[in-house]
Parts: sequence; structure tokens; C-alpha cells
Amino acid sequence: MPDPSTPDEDGENAASVETAKPLSKKKILLVLGIGAVAVVAVGGLLIKLAQKNYATEDVETDESLDFRVPTPAELEFAAIVRAAAESVGKIMNVSTSGFTVEAKIRSNSGRGTWTAYFQFDEETGHCHYSHPYRGATAPRFFIEEVQRRLSEAAAA
Repeated sequence: MPDPSTPDEDGENAASVETAKPLSKKKILLVLGIGAVAVVAVGGLLIKLAQKNYATEDVETDESLDFRVPTPAELEFAAIVRAAAESVGKIMNVSTSGFTVEAKIRSNSGRGTWTAYFQFDEETGHCHYSHPYRGATAPRFFIEEVQRRLSEAAAA
């Protein structure tokens, strides 16, 4: 490279004549690839360092966080809910968690479904519920059927 202070043939300094060449796509991809490899390598080292610095300990719990064993009363309630859902024609599917029920109900057109949520009181059988359609009768029929079956089970 010529000395920038020495004039060239035109009498101009060499530094003012030189222009920067743009990098080719191959060179840019090479630089990006090397950078990505470096990031992965550094990330791996940081993870290994963190694992060394922090001791891990396996702890066994009596009950899984995602799964718990239902009580006999909850199992009986789930059976009652399934039987009541079969007797109400528009109920497509029910799922229970404790004394809470989520029901998929077929729309009047028959082309879609919507969801209703029910919370039954374990001791009294009273129900609080919510659903998107005020005039819908299927949720009320379902509640009445569940309550009837709960009272029959309590009398037996």
C-alpha cells in the first residue's frame, strides 16, 4: 500500500484516491457464519459454567404438579356428569376437574360448538355457571339433570 502522504502521478495523495470495495455476499455469509458459531460456542460454555456453579438436587414430591388423584366423591361426580351429558342432546363433550365442569355444546345450526363452564357446590349441588348465550336452554337442562342425579345418589 502506498504511503498516504506521498503524492501519486496526478499529484493527489494516495489516501484520497483509494475507495473501499464492498464485501461480496460470500464474505458476508462467512463472517455471519463464524459469528453464529462463536455465539453457540460461548452459549454452551456459559451453560456448562452455570451447571458447575449451581448444584442441582432431585426432589421427589408426593403429588405431581400436573396430576392429582381425584377423591371418590369427585370420581362419582364425574360419572354423574357424563351420564347427565348423554341425556342432554346438545352436549357434545364434558370434562371435569374436581366439581368444575367444562362442556362443549352444539350450536343451534349444528355447524359449530361453544363452551359453557359450571361450578357445582360439593355439599349442596348448587351451580354457578357461565356461557356466551343468554337464551340457551341446554346449560339449564344439563344443570337440572346433574342436580337430579346428585340428589338420587345422596338418597341411595
